[in-house]
Amino acid sequence: MISGRTLSGAPLADVRDTVGLAFQLQDGQLDRMLCGKPVAVSRSATPDVAEKLVARLRALDLEAYVESPPAVSGTPVKPTTPVVAPEPRESKPLVAPVETPRAAAPQPNELFALARPTVAAPDVLPQVPALQGADAEVLCPKCGEAQPKRTLCRKCGLDMPRYAAAQEALEREAREQRAAEVAARTQSSARGRRPADEATAGVLGVGFSGRLGRLDYFTSSLVSTLLWLAFVLLAVKTGKAAFAGFGMFLSAIYGVRCIALRLHDTGRNGWLSLILFVPVLGGLMALALLFIGGDHDDNEYGPVPADGGGRRALVALAAVLALGTLSYRNIAGDPENAARFLAAMSAGEDGTAHADDTGGAGALSQASYASSNRVDIYVITGCTDCDDMREWLDGNGLRYTVYAVDKDQSAAERLHSIVAGNGDARIQLPVLEVNGKVLPGNPDVDAVHRQLRQE
Repeated sequence: MISGRTLSGAPLADVRDTVGLAFQLQDGQLDRMLCGKPVAVSRSATPDVAEKLVARLRALDLEAYVESPPAVSGTPVKPTTPVVAPEPRESKPLVAPVETPRAAAPQPNELFALARPTVAAPDVLPQVPALQGADAEVLCPKCGEAQPKRTLCRKCGLDMPRYAAAQEALEREAREQRAAEVAARTQSSARGRRPADEATAGVLGVGFSGRLGRLDYFTSSLVSTLLWLAFVLLAVKTGKAAFAGFGMFLSAIYGVRCIALRLHDTGRNGWLSLILFVPVLGGLMALALLFIGGDHDDNEYGPVPADGGGRRALVALAAVLALGTLSYRNIAGDPENAARFLAAMSAGEDGTAHADDTGGAGALSQASYASSNRVDIYVITGCTDCDDMREWLDGNGLRYTVYAVDKDQSAAERLHSIVAGNGDARIQLPVLEVNGKVLPGNPDVDAVHRQLRQE
């Protein structure tokens, strides 16, 4: 017997799912068993089976006890556990078992109301056949009507065996469908197994649709560096700083594309790639995308990128190293190329600031000066600005006279007279005198260029 209460005092609804799973009961059977009133659970169990059943019910938090039916014993036997709110009980059970197959031989000690399927759960006690004869009952799986053992329900006319078979077929079909869905998801998540006709993003391209894996993203960063470096070298060779600016523009556009595709792989919007133009933050984002993993399944931006790409990364890395080595040799071994490289790197900054009607920084590297120019330069030992100016004069083939004011007293006096005559109280070296024009205070090459005679 169960009293209709729980041992912990919790509502019966809290243990409903656990009881149904333990004894494999349908909703109608659970409603009758957990109705909140005393219910007979087994009527033909031996004392050993009854004690085991009581222990099992108590483990599920149901208050249970053993009571001998009046038909067996003339005097009631006290329950092994205290009875809570005892009420008169009928000898007829409120919950009936599902009809057992006719071919199955009766076995002793079957649970009276908790035997639903023919295959029992591993943690349920051994089941015994239901009562035979006039007292045997079945429960309609549709309307829940308890009635003597029969095929058609006396209340709704349902063919109960066929209905149970149909329900089992539906459950089996649902299980097969769920298994097919799981298999389909597993197959779609396998990398490199997608159909060949599905469009995927490549390292080289102009589109902003698709996804890019981490290895291809690393390759694209090398390609971006290679593109920029090639245009810088072209600017050094031709002396036109505009090539460096154009290469930087192409590299930036290509970098934004690759970052957008990498963001797609992580399930994020590609517009976040515009953060690349924010100082410091853009560089940190580009670096972090090398380590952030992508989605393992297809997402709204496309299929999972294919594995591989190591060969492309090695080729791009070798190309960058080769071009970088070549650039270093050409620039470091030639002062004129070094000056052009600095001019190319400052394209957009110094080139814009010093641009004038003569053509700007690009024209400075190509100017040809007349040999009749007269240039005097006043320097001091250890002055890096003085050394840079002399290097620029040498690179442009200009002849000049050097006056070391820290070693030649007459040169120092002449410098003071020049500066004083020019109205400057402070002397900053180098000071140049180009064709009779004094250029004090470390003048820039653009000012010197304007004072030189060109051929």
